[in-house]
Amino acid sequence: MEYDIFFSYPHKDAKEVQNIFQALQAEGLKVWIDNSEIRDFESITKSIVEGLAHAKVLLAYYSLNYWRSRACQWELTAGFLAAQREGEARRRILVINPEEKEGHIHPVELRDELFQKAPADAEALRKLVQSVKDHISGIKNTIGDIHALTQPSWYGRKGAGSNRFVGRLPDMWRIHSALHALKVPVITGAVASAVVQVQGMGGVGKSLLAEEYALRYAAAFPGGVFWLRVPGNDDPKAVMGEEREAESIWQISDFAISLGISVKDRSPAEIEAHLTRELERRGLPYLWIVDDVPSGMERNALQKWQAPHPSGKTLITTRTKEYNALGTLIPLGILEPEEAYELLTLRRKPTGKAEEDAARILTEDLGYHALAVDVTGALLDAKKGLQSFAEFRKNLADTQKDELEYASKLKELLPTGHEKSIASTLLRSIRQLEPEGLDFLRLASVLAVAQIPASFVSSVFSEVDKLDEESGNNRAMLAFNQVENLSLAEGSDEESGAKTVHTLISRTVRFRETMPERIDVIQAAAVSVLTDRLSVIADGSIHSELKLEVAHARQLVNKGDDISTANLTGWLARYDHQQCAYRSAEMLFRRELDIQNRILGDEHPNTLRTMSNLAVTLGAQGDLAGARKLNEQVLEIRRRILGDEHPDTSNSACNLVVTLFNMGDVEKAREILREHLLWLLSRDPATLEANQRMLREILTEIKPRSNQPEQLEGNPA
Repeated sequence: MEYDIFFSYPHKDAKEVQNIFQALQAEGLKVWIDNSEIRDFESITKSIVEGLAHAKVLLAYYSLNYWRSRACQWELTAGFLAAQREGEARRRILVINPEEKEGHIHPVELRDELFQKAPADAEALRKLVQSVKDHISGIKNTIGDIHALTQPSWYGRKGAGSNRFVGRLPDMWRIHSALHALKVPVITGAVASAVVQVQGMGGVGKSLLAEEYALRYAAAFPGGVFWLRVPGNDDPKAVMGEEREAESIWQISDFAISLGISVKDRSPAEIEAHLTRELERRGLPYLWIVDDVPSGMERNALQKWQAPHPSGKTLITTRTKEYNALGTLIPLGILEPEEAYELLTLRRKPTGKAEEDAARILTEDLGYHALAVDVTGALLDAKKGLQSFAEFRKNLADTQKDELEYASKLKELLPTGHEKSIASTLLRSIRQLEPEGLDFLRLASVLAVAQIPASFVSSVFSEVDKLDEESGNNRAMLAFNQVENLSLAEGSDEESGAKTVHTLISRTVRFRETMPERIDVIQAAAVSVLTDRLSVIADGSIHSELKLEVAHARQLVNKGDDISTANLTGWLARYDHQQCAYRSAEMLFRRELDIQNRILGDEHPNTLRTMSNLAVTLGAQGDLAGARKLNEQVLEIRRRILGDEHPDTSNSACNLVVTLFNMGDVEKAREILREHLLWLLSRDPATLEANQRMLREILTEIKPRSNQPEQLEGNPA
């Protein structure tokens, strides 16, 4: 039986689709629609073969649910590739978009205005149905044979896909569009060669994406899929060019044998020549996947790994950016938050809102990294009834053990046979770095997961190794080049040159560092540089350009308990106080005070200064009793050690006066004020003017009506 329409829709939108379906039928159109929810591969295959091959068009209800539905995307891909064989896929694929925007629709060719909006009322529905009917009236035949869901002929490591593959839809369509950018019919032979690179850090899902693309888009490659893996990332220093060439020869020979070519008594060049002629004889487009290309390969050596005949399309996966000039580059980043949550909870569902919230935050803790999320999902499934999502998060934050490494003990295989140890995966790239790149990652490992300004890196390098500014800049430049080439960092701000390092890379460096003393030295240098940079807040203004430095300072003040860290903590507290974040300022001043009491003693000038500043922050929050107690302690110690006439003693007296005034104890304030009035009158005129109303009210015993704030005292040493 033939159909006018194959209606493709996510079953979550069944209610919205029903009205459209009935309206189409009312116009006499024959519509194939599946009312059962399809989940497994076999059911998807049966659905498409039964309905799509016998329909004139595929009508997609392209909601966000459609975008996330594996079944819907299989249907769309099958229809698109079948229609693409005719030359113009949009003739066979029609889209109804119920969303306000269209960015979720892939491929971009389908963002057609004619069928873009879902009907909002009866008249809009009538117009939509009529436009679909008019479009179909010009199509006489059905879509025809559907090949997209048949297993492709596979040579080399066989791809099986993964039932845990999530998201990556835009990336797959970008790969497909780039491989066919020359706009030639898919099934013609002998076309110009195309090369596409999928690039990203270890474990982000490059190989699995290439495998899933090959499976879903098999119809575009009737000549088969050839999978080669380049040795080198496992142990790059142990693999020489000759060994890599020998591996290439072995894999090419294996392909030749699979295609019925005799390799006996033939040289590598002869085997490759026979393989090329056989591919040319077949005249069928094929996909040539070169997986896990390491850094350090010469351009000529890399070209030898590419498709031997121009009817093939070469898809490369790599961690390095050294080959950016080759073909089309498709950077592969982290998963979208919803995709990461779906992957994490595929095997074990959270129970209750608290667990759901913990699961979502856990994906953020893992940086939405595909391998890390998948491994954690396996761990949580294995610990069902033993550990909650929240408890796993708590253990993950433990700096004494690496919770994720328990996954290496699980027997379950990961997609593409990937190494279960995330640290081992990332270390393969980290160990290729020179000292400059390693130092940058050591620095990143003690900082926050935020952009790291290039100038800050240069200053730390200069501080730690006593370099001049130019040498520090050059060392930072080399570090950036190394880590970016190996996808261990990304440039996130072109103007400032700021870099971002994924949380798992920082984590790996922290747990697997072979020179922990070097991290300690770099951390101390970072504290020193940040202390200097934050000191500009002493003028009392708010500096928005310090946002990144402040983020890193917050991370560092939790890592040390020495005087240098205490000083940085004090500047950070002053920054928060200026922005009226008094609660945070209080906690930071208390941390600074704890360190100073332990190391300097409770009567050291720096300790007393911090006590005074803590009192100011307490007063700003309304804790006047707490502020008064601290002010009185500081005044008593300074009187005893420095005497009544010392400026610091008078300053303490002034702070106590302000606190008493705000508490309503005018008489006590008046008494202390008279003792230090002469010093107050000799203070800076601007300071005196700012307090003159308060002084006037105290001296005339008028009930106070203002909450004049105290000023922070001095600067951290």
